Amino acid sequence: MAKVSNLDLEVIDVKQMMVSADPSEGAVITVEIVGEQLVDIHLSPHALAKLEAFLARANVEQAKHVPMQ
Repeated sequence: MAKVSNLDLEVIDVKQMMVSADPSEGAVITVEIVGEQLVDIHLSPHALAKLEAFLARANVEQAKHVPMQ
């Protein structure tokens, strides 16, 4: 198996997100990184589903530490 390289970027802001209504297509997230450069991240449907699941789990964990109001 080929070694996968790691690209480490500091994201300053999420500028835009485009998610297709077609489930066979993924999404594109445009982020701004240090140096005022924009980077488009193209997510396959599988990668988008994994990101959604990760964010849902993160929300549950954060909710455990936020007092009820």
